[in-house]
Amino acid sequence: MKKILVPIDYSSHSDNAVVYALEMAKKIHADIHLFHGVETPEFVAMPGFMVWPSEDFTDLKAEADNDMEKYVANIRRNPSFQYPYLRNIGFSTAIGSTNLVIGQAILDQKPDLVVMGMEDKGRINRFFLGSTSRAMIEKTTVPILLVPAKARYRPIEKIAFATDLSENDLNSIHDLARLFSLYNPEILLVHVDDQLSDFHDPRTPSNQFLNRVTCNINYNKIYYRHISETDINKGLKWLTENGQVDILSMIHRHPSIFSRILDRSHTQKLAKSIHLPLLVMPEDKTPI
Repeated sequence: MKKILVPIDYSSHSDNAVVYALEMAKKIHADIHLFHGVETPEFVAMPGFMVWPSEDFTDLKAEADNDMEKYVANIRRNPSFQYPYLRNIGFSTAIGSTNLVIGQAILDQKPDLVVMGMEDKGRINRFFLGSTSRAMIEKTTVPILLVPAKARYRPIEKIAFATDLSENDLNSIHDLARLFSLYNPEILLVHVDDQLSDFHDPRTPSNQFLNRVTCNINYNKIYYRHISETDINKGLKWLTENGQVDILSMIHRHPSIFSRILDRSHTQKLAKSIHLPLLVMPEDKTPI
């Protein structure tokens, strides 16, 4: 991992995410880039109405840059976050629609990881109102780490990865091991369904999946756990509270429009209930 992008809004929730990201960057020798987007009203032309020319936001941009410069300078005064502990702390600001400017920041900075803060009870902070956070998760092309307001950084020793035993999960497990390689954590593959564990039978889907993991991923700290639970969200929530894991990771699979109307994804539901960092991995359909 070479670069971590952290969108901020100067709230206590994003401050907590910044500290979490800074501690990660120290451990893995990554650069940090802080980003602040200033939301502006959107004017839509309508027949019969006059639309005034776009406002000049030069002063607003200069003010945003000045605020960010002070924010970063304050971080750099902390002995824990000075060189050589951190390679580089960069920053940028942009004016415009939140979704667009964050998406553009990801394209410009090409981070390996995006870290975002969440309010109590997992609600995305005020900078990332519900629709914005959902849009980020829906469209993400890089992993997003959602950090709850009360989550405090601790060395990452165990990461739980929620799997449905799909072939497409292999790439994500490989990416997860690579992303956190300097932590050398245990990666616990977790499968939740309403059946009893069939792990003792070598012909079952779980054992066939684990054989593919072993054959394709060169990482020796991967384990498996089956949780018997009808409700996947309840099963994963139980794991986060009782499994002694530091991060819960899962792939956000893009649901159909019809299923999206009926129900939100497991990722979005969990983001509202868990109290440890949730790592959302983009779906990768490329065969390993």
